[in-house]
Amino acid sequence: MAEKEVNTITHLLEIEQRASAMTLKAQEDADKKIAAAKAQADSEFKSQYEKIVNSAEQSYEQKITALENDKAQKIAAYREKIMAAPQDKPSFNSYLDSVLQA
Repeated sequence: MAEKEVNTITHLLEIEQRASAMTLKAQEDADKKIAAAKAQADSEFKSQYEKIVNSAEQSYEQKITALENDKAQKIAAYREKIMAAPQDKPSFNSYLDSVLQA
């Protein structure tokens, strides 16, 4: 009877070892699947992130160009206004003389 019990315990230990090996293999497979999913998610995130960044950079560049063009137009208009203003040189010279002689 003791031999039968030993055989039963030995058989149970073998089954436990197989179950442990199966669990380990399942864990390894799960880790591989998780790593693959993470790599794919990271890749998709990077792709979407780059799209958003590129879009923002293009918008920034367009706004900068528009602002620079607007600035150039305003400066040109101001210069034209200044150049078109009549100059009264004799009055200016007399004012300078009065200031410098004072």
